[in-house]
Amino acid sequence: MGRNFGMRWVFAGAAGLITLGATAAFASGGEGGHFNWEELIYRAINFGILLAAIIVILRKPLSSALKGRVDGIKEELADLEAKREEARREYAIIEKRLADAMGEREAILAEFRQQGEREYEKILDNAKLLAERIKSQAQFTIEQETTLAKAELRKEVAELSASVAEDLLKQNINAEDQARLVGEYLTKVQQEVQ
Repeated sequence: MGRNFGMRWVFAGAAGLITLGATAAFASGGEGGHFNWEELIYRAINFGILLAAIIVILRKPLSSALKGRVDGIKEELADLEAKREEARREYAIIEKRLADAMGEREAILAEFRQQGEREYEKILDNAKLLAERIKSQAQFTIEQETTLAKAELRKEVAELSASVAEDLLKQNINAEDQARLVGEYLTKVQQEVQ
């Protein structure tokens, strides 16, 4: 405050000297080069009194206004510093959340990979079981079809053999053989009936 107060006096003195010089120049131009010192002194005294009155009147309001402005700037700086610290804290919290989220993301991805591998193994095992079941069923069907085909073939062979044998018998049997066979057959039937 003392330095500012001294600077004010310097500015006031400089302004006074400028005013005095201007007044002297103005006063000297009036009467053909004759300089009126009394009027100059009178005006300088008036100016000094006016300057002193202005300084006395405006000193307190200017000082309090400047002090208020300085205090306001200090408060604004303090508020800005507090906001900056708050922003730093929030930034640190966001950074931590981001790091935590990245860790959670990696954990979730690892869990999904493990689940995918387990599902892949399950699908593979189920496919193997299904393939074994289909293979067993196909084997059973093949065996059944083979058994049926063999039985069918035996039946056809038997029928064909009987037909061939009958044809051979018809060609090679005579009346005597026929009587003998009928007799054997009747004997056999009588034995079974008894």
